[in-house]
Amino acid sequence: MTKWEQLEEYLYEEVPLGGRVGSNAEIASALGETTTETSQIIQAYLDAQRSRASKTLYVLRRRGRTTSAVWYSGIRTADMKLLGKEYFIDVRQKFLRALEPDLKRLSQRNPRAAKKCASIIIAVGDGAMTVLQAAVGGMIDEDEE
Repeated sequence: MTKWEQLEEYLYEEVPLGGRVGSNAEIASALGETTTETSQIIQAYLDAQRSRASKTLYVLRRRGRTTSAVWYSGIRTADMKLLGKEYFIDVRQKFLRALEPDLKRLSQRNPRAAKKCASIIIAVGDGAMTVLQAAVGGMIDEDEE
């Protein structure tokens, strides 16, 4: 049995209709694995569900980030919306982590550039992310639920 199949068996037995699966620590306890091994099992499931020839029964998604993340499984349109929302949050966090500190430092070193740096953070952090959020949310028809 592969790692992803191990998680799918658990999902099928414990959360057959989808819903809250649990945190990494909760899943590790249920599977009798370490949290490190459970992270690998979850990653294997995500890889399997994203493959072209996916055979997974569920779509696994995360709510929250890092160790506070809680995993859910599902197949409903509502699950698709929440998946899109988490994607948006991830992209925004990566932007802020990657670009904002550099722009702030540049503002400190060159006060004349401070206004331009602030406008870039606002334009990308708020403006572009709003467009991305609308695009992700707009691809889902409200009537499909």
